[in-house]
Amino acid sequence: MPETWSLVLILVVAVSVVLYGFSKTGMPVAGVMAGPIIAAALGPAVATGFVVPLLILGDFMALALYRSHADWHLIRRLVPGVLVGFVLTALLFEFASMILVSRILGLLILTSVLLEVWRLRTEKSVTDDHPGIENKLAIAFFGTLTGMTTMGANAGGAAMTLYLVKMRVSMLAFMGTATWFFMILNFIKVPFVVSLHLLTWNSLLISLCFIPALAVGGVVGALAFRRMNPKVFTTVALIVSALAALWLIIMG
Repeated sequence: MPETWSLVLILVVAVSVVLYGFSKTGMPVAGVMAGPIIAAALGPAVATGFVVPLLILGDFMALALYRSHADWHLIRRLVPGVLVGFVLTALLFEFASMILVSRILGLLILTSVLLEVWRLRTEKSVTDDHPGIENKLAIAFFGTLTGMTTMGANAGGAAMTLYLVKMRVSMLAFMGTATWFFMILNFIKVPFVVSLHLLTWNSLLISLCFIPALAVGGVVGALAFRRMNPKVFTTVALIVSALAALWLIIMG
C-alpha cells in the first residue's frame, strides 16, 4: 500500500470503487473499466489485494437485489471452460509476457463483440424467437475466454457479458447469473491473494474505508438498471466490452 495517500490518489481510487459498485448492481462489465485505473494508481499487485474485499461486499449488495434471478444451468455450462481458461493462462504466463497475453485476450474479446454486433444487425430484434447459442464449442470458447480474462487481465466481466448476451437472457437473469458467478470466483481468489500476501489486515482496513464509494456506485447502478430497457442494456454492454477490449489491446 502507498505510504502516503494524497487527495488525488484518494479521488482516483474512490472513482474506481464507485465503478465497481455500479458494475455490481447496474452493468457487470463496467467494473472492467475500473481495473486499469486502480492498477495504475496502486500498482497491479497491490490493487489485486485491495479490491477483492470490496468486490465481495459488492457481490452481497447485488445478491440483495438479484439473488433469485440466476440461471444456474448457464453457470454450470460455463464452469468447465473457465477452469480450462485458468490452466491455459497459467501456461501462457510461462512462455509469454503479461502484456502479450492481455493483448491476445483483448483481440479475442473485440472480435467476439464485432461478430455479435454483426449478428444483431442481421436480426430484427432480440426476442424469444432467437434462442441463445447451443453450440457446445461456442459455450466452451466463452467459458475459456472468461477464465483467461479473469485470471490474466482481471477483465472477466467483458467475456461473461458476451456469453450472457448471446444466451438471450432477460436483464434480471443477466444480473442474477453474473452476480452469483463472480461471487464464486471472488471467494476462490481469497486464498490465493492471502497466500501471496496481497491481502493483509492493513490492506483490508484501507479497503473498508472505501465502502461509502462502493455504496454510492451500488445505489446509482441499481437506479440506472431500473430505467434501462433490454435494447439499451445490450447496446451499452457491448460498447463497454469493446472499450475494455481496446484498452487491453492498446495498454496491455
